[in-house]
Amino acid sequence: MSAISHQVPTPPAGEETESLEGTKKQGTTARLFDEMLQLIESGIWAVGAAIPSERNLMLQFGVSRIAVREALSMLRALGVLEISHGKSTTVRKMSTETLAKLFPLLLSLEGEQSLTHVFEVRCALELQTARLAAVKRTADDLHRLSDLTERFDSYQTDTPESIEADHQFHVQIAKSTGNPLFWVLLNVLGSFVKYSQRESGKHDPEQHLKASRSHHEILQAIRERDADLASLCMERHLRDAHRIKVT
Repeated sequence: MSAISHQVPTPPAGEETESLEGTKKQGTTARLFDEMLQLIESGIWAVGAAIPSERNLMLQFGVSRIAVREALSMLRALGVLEISHGKSTTVRKMSTETLAKLFPLLLSLEGEQSLTHVFEVRCALELQTARLAAVKRTADDLHRLSDLTERFDSYQTDTPESIEADHQFHVQIAKSTGNPLFWVLLNVLGSFVKYSQRESGKHDPEQHLKASRSHHEILQAIRERDADLASLCMERHLRDAHRIKVT
């Protein structure tokens, strides 16, 4: 009995060449994208400044116009470049709104998040913001926190408006630290925080009243510049909001 020969079909020469060219093109675009992003991250391409023209980019990187345009398009989609027809391409300041759109996508690629995950991240972040706010807050910070506390009090249960007021109260505490990274991070986490609040509260008037009392306790600790108490009140508030028992 003769053996059966299994051979992998060889693609026509034209198709093989086209496939290799496509792979090479993708590699060039990806490399160019990474190099341009490094120029932005390093500040060589400064925020608000115009970047070199397409022709100069082609000469600088030794690539085709197509590769330059594709890399620029990727950076524009990322939100770091502003491309206007007939005008120079400039570097944009990355806004918290842009991060808020990208961050949930990045997290979703890492798998499912639970309410416990959100609670753990909030504790790591907000116990410190409450502590620092008590030390660094200004009179204006206290005024804003008081207004947000009263706004939350004006609702009887969880609504989109009350959840937003609660979120802004926590963001304002982060702003009161004087460290912009805190409130940027907290604002970016906003969609997950609001989701956890909706799931935990479920239009429970009693839970809403507990949250209101917690806000007043946190505010008073910050007003008295009691960092330890502010941190403790914040932890109690977050545990209660997420229905997490003390272990």
